[in-house]
Amino acid sequence: MKKLYHKADLPYITAVVVLGCLNHFIYEWTGESPISALFCPVNESVWEHLKLLFFPYLFVITFVYFYEHRTSLSRYFCSRLLAALLGMSAIIVVFYTYTGIVGRSFVVLDILIFVFAVLVSFRAAPLFYRCHFCKEASSLVFAGWIFAVICFFFFTCQPPDLPLFFPPS
Repeated sequence: MKKLYHKADLPYITAVVVLGCLNHFIYEWTGESPISALFCPVNESVWEHLKLLFFPYLFVITFVYFYEHRTSLSRYFCSRLLAALLGMSAIIVVFYTYTGIVGRSFVVLDILIFVFAVLVSFRAAPLFYRCHFCKEASSLVFAGWIFAVICFFFFTCQPPDLPLFFPPS
């Protein structure tokens, strides 16, 4: 049976989980600072909670790349972008599946979903690294990261009228 994470990734997984948990409260701690609103959840919507994974993951994997510095830059960030998108997709799918079945959310389950998504992201990254798409990745992969960041910034300021962006009632 394959492990859900590699032992060498455990400190980085822990860092993302801790930073993500802290990130949940930073907007409130900063007195609802507009700058922190760009990087931290401003309400309880699923969209805003994707920031708990995305920004800490981006910070940690950037640190890891420059700390270890032993792989292709574009290939590394391509695999990590795909892994982050998979982790965020896991949050959306698992959250809406269980709340659709149960009829409400539970904080403990929501936290476990977040931790699961972090594990999925770290586990998937090496798999994506070996895929053909990331082998052929160019510097355009950074446009993907920038696009994701812009989406978070824009949809925080101008959320569309879709359930993903609604805080639970």
